[in-house]
Amino acid sequence: MRIAPLALLCCAFGAAAQPNLDWLDRDAIARREAQIVVERSDRPLTAEVKVAAEVDAPATAIWDVLKACEIAPEYVPNVLSCKKLEELDGGRAELFVQTIKPIFFMPTFEHTFRLDYTPYTRIDVNRVSGPIAHMQGTWWLLPQDNGRILLVYELALDPGMPIPRFMVRATLKRDLPKVVNAVRDRAEAAAP
Repeated sequence: MRIAPLALLCCAFGAAAQPNLDWLDRDAIARREAQIVVERSDRPLTAEVKVAAEVDAPATAIWDVLKACEIAPEYVPNVLSCKKLEELDGGRAELFVQTIKPIFFMPTFEHTFRLDYTPYTRIDVNRVSGPIAHMQGTWWLLPQDNGRILLVYELALDPGMPIPRFMVRATLKRDLPKVVNAVRDRAEAAAP
């Protein structure tokens, strides 16, 4: 099963001022490797994941990629389309709808999610409607001493479908580093 990225731009660790980074292998991050950890959740059917990579681009360039829902199908597995529904709170939040084709034996579906913005530092993602039972996450853009940005994504996901949790975890572990690397590549290519 593959999960949508912008919808997956999410976190179970919502109100924290900064994410816990104790799990990171800093040497691997310095070598430009994406790091990922998949954790068991106390919540039945929910998978929790954290992924990170260092980006050599300004936070504004990363921000622009993360907010550009319409390009998500170009680099996020199984996202067929993504479109903005409305702007909320004077531009501090937006609603989006994505069309997803999860895996071969499941039908295509749509789900609606909300992005809440703390400019150039954090994007919170939350499920609004659709078959996904629980989706909560955060993208963090953390400036580093070397001038780069550490891009961290935390996600808690219950797909709300009859898919074993181990399959959800395996899919996230395989696909989310690809998504983070694609965001990095696009931001670095757009950077001045």
